[in-house]
Amino acid sequence: MVVDILQKSLVVGPLMFALGISPALATTVIAQLGTAPLLGSSSSTAEMRSRVARNEGVLSAAAAKLGLTPAQYAQFHAELMSSRTAYVTVPRHLDAMTWQGGGHVYALHDVVIPANTHGWEVDLPASGGRVLALYMPALCGNLSLLNKTAPVIAHHAMPARVAALAAAPPPAPVEAPAPAPIVEAPVAAAPAPVAVPNDEVAAVAPVVAQAAFPPVAAAAAHAGFLPFLIPLIAGVAAFGGGGSGSTAPIIAAPAGCP
Repeated sequence: MVVDILQKSLVVGPLMFALGISPALATTVIAQLGTAPLLGSSSSTAEMRSRVARNEGVLSAAAAKLGLTPAQYAQFHAELMSSRTAYVTVPRHLDAMTWQGGGHVYALHDVVIPANTHGWEVDLPASGGRVLALYMPALCGNLSLLNKTAPVIAHHAMPARVAALAAAPPPAPVEAPAPAPIVEAPVAAAPAPVAVPNDEVAAVAPVVAQAAFPPVAAAAAHAGFLPFLIPLIAGVAAFGGGGSGSTAPIIAAPAGCP
């Protein structure tokens, strides 16, 4: 890792202390990442997690240099190894970045890194509505920290009409009307018998009797006596004629006559 020469020069360093300027209050500009890596370069998420697993001691020491508690480091480690890790563009200005040299872990504060640096991000909740954003750059694996404000979720005001409708109680269920009773049509009663005087009954009776036997039925009734009348008519013609003495031909009785 190449650090700004003006800050890391052995000549400028004592001069800053002589002027009463603390190096911790100065911004460190890093021109290139990867010259003093903490875990090394990773080309994929799987490779990054493999490096974390092989360097647990180094990573935990770097977390302590950033001021993380054991509980915060455990949460960060669990998130880093899960599928919820995001691959992002790391912000250029960071509150602190760790690095390794000579078998030791160090931390730089108030750091500016090159633009378009990509890596993995894990956010931890902090007090006061803050978030501890932890970054692992892909080029070096130098665990870095940025204390930022938690994102605010915008709440859009609900229109007055919509709010009134939402607050109004639900309408009462409407009961279905009861079915109308089925009314049967009245059955006409048989007419009551009419009392008729005796003298009117006598006048009406012959008409009723005549109507009871129509002409066709009467003719059929007389037809039954026709076979018996034919021989009688023939005898009268033979013996009671005009005295001429001629005998009328005998008409034979129809078949079936007694």
